[in-house]
Amino acid sequence: MANSELSKLKILFMYDYFRNQVNPFDENEAVSVSDIISYLETMTGNTFERKSIYADISKINEYVNMTAKVKGSDSWITSEGRKYKRNQLVDEITIDEARLIVDAISTTNFVETELCDKIIKMFPRYFDDNYQQRALYPHYEKIDKRSIFHINSIRTGIEKKEARKISYGYKLGSDLTEKTEKIISPMALDWENNCYYVIAIDNAEAKDLDRDQSLTPALRRYRVDRIAQVVGVKAPYIDFMSEKLRKQELKSFVDNSLSAFSSSSPIMVKLTIKGTTRKDVLKAYGAFASRVHNNINITDDTKLDKGILKIAVRTGHTPTLYTDLFELSTFENVDIEIENPEICSEYGEYIKKAAAAAKLQEL
Repeated sequence: MANSELSKLKILFMYDYFRNQVNPFDENEAVSVSDIISYLETMTGNTFERKSIYADISKINEYVNMTAKVKGSDSWITSEGRKYKRNQLVDEITIDEARLIVDAISTTNFVETELCDKIIKMFPRYFDDNYQQRALYPHYEKIDKRSIFHINSIRTGIEKKEARKISYGYKLGSDLTEKTEKIISPMALDWENNCYYVIAIDNAEAKDLDRDQSLTPALRRYRVDRIAQVVGVKAPYIDFMSEKLRKQELKSFVDNSLSAFSSSSPIMVKLTIKGTTRKDVLKAYGAFASRVHNNINITDDTKLDKGILKIAVRTGHTPTLYTDLFELSTFENVDIEIENPEICSEYGEYIKKAAAAAKLQEL
C-alpha cells in the first residue's frame, strides 16, 4: 500500500489520532503500534504495516518541530518501550481549561446546550459520557435568538464605531413595555448577574458635554434582554478623545457599578461589622463582598479576635448599595456601623420605607 492514495492520507489520520485521542495530561496514557493500526483500519478499512507507522511518527515529529508547535520538548510523540505518548502543543487547551469552559457554559442559562456538546466532542479524551450529568447542575434555558441578533449588531457597532438606535423597555413577564427609543454609541459589552449589558454613550445626554473633559455623565448601561430592537442609524458616533481615555473612563464606570447600576459619583463607604464570634463576622462579610465586586480594604484597626471587622470600599453611589447594606444587617448575631453621615442618613430612609411597607402588609 506504499504507493496508494490512501497511504498518503494515513499520516493525517495519525496526526488527528494523537491530537484528539491521546491525552497529554495523563501520565499513564500511552498507545501501542497495534492501537494505531487498529484505529487506521477503523477509519480507512485498510491494514497498514508497522514499519510505515514508525516512519510516519518520525515525519509527524519533524513537522511539529519545524513549526515550533511542541511545548517544552524536542519531540511531540515520544516512545516508552513499545508504547507511545505525546507532549502538549503550544496552542493546545489543557484539560483544566476545557473543563472550565464546559462548566461555565453548562451553568449559564444564556448559552445553547449544543455548544457544550460541540466542545466536548472537540476534546474526547477530556470528558467521559456522563461528565455534565455527574459534575454539574445544569441551568440551560432556550436561547433568545433576538438577543443574539442584538448582541451581534452591537458588537459590529463597537468594532466599526457606528451609532445604533435601540428600543428599550421594561420586562413584564415575557413582554417588554414602556419602550422608548434612544440613539447610542456602543462602547463595550459587559456580563453581570447572568445577563448581557451594553455600555454606551447616550447621544442625547452627550450633546451638551465638553468632550475635552469627560463623557462619563453620558455613559449608560443597557440590559440586552430589555432591548426590543437594534438598528443602524445615520447619527454621529460619539467617542472619547483617545483610546487611553476611553479605557480609563470605562474602567471607572464599571468600578463604580453595583448590581448592574452605575454612578458617576463614586464614594468611599466605611463600615464596622460586629459579631458575637469571628465566624459570624466572616459570614456576613463574605456575603457583602460577593455583592460588592469592587476592591475592599481591611483597615488596620480591625480586631477579628474580638468579632470586629472594619472595612472601606470604594463603590458607586447607587440605590442597590442600600439593599446590600440591609442584607448585611440581617445576619444573625451581627451589627453594622456606617461611618459616612450621608450614607447613614439615606440608609435610615431606606429602612423607614421597608418598615412602612411591612406595616401596610400587616394591615
